[in-house]
Amino acid sequence: MKHQMFSIFLIISLIILPAFGLSKNEKKQDKGKVVTVTGEVIDTACFFSREKKGKKHKGCAQMCIDGGIPAGIVTDDGTVYILNEDHSDKNHVEAYKEVKKHAAEIVTVTGLLIEKSGNKMLFVHKVQTQ
Repeated sequence: MKHQMFSIFLIISLIILPAFGLSKNEKKQDKGKVVTVTGEVIDTACFFSREKKGKKHKGCAQMCIDGGIPAGIVTDDGTVYILNEDHSDKNHVEAYKEVKKHAAEIVTVTGLLIEKSGNKMLFVHKVQTQ
């Protein structure tokens, strides 16, 4: 009887449990990859709403970033990376604070890139100014 109950339990488990796992079409969460990109530091509000960037926009961009608007980097090919702080390491936190001081300037940033739904989030690990 115990053997029969175990067999029934095993069969039911094999039928029901896969329904609670990931289906073949579901993607696992992107863990990201470390990349290095070079481009202009932008304030995302003005860039996305009015395509503002460059030296003429430096004062406004710096004021926006200092006020809490997310900073980003736009590369020569037009790719935009939203910058974010990586709390995993004190040096990474400092690198993010540093990049935010360089609105409308060209910088090179190394960090963890995570892409989701076509968006690119770059968690800053290191910044180099030109």
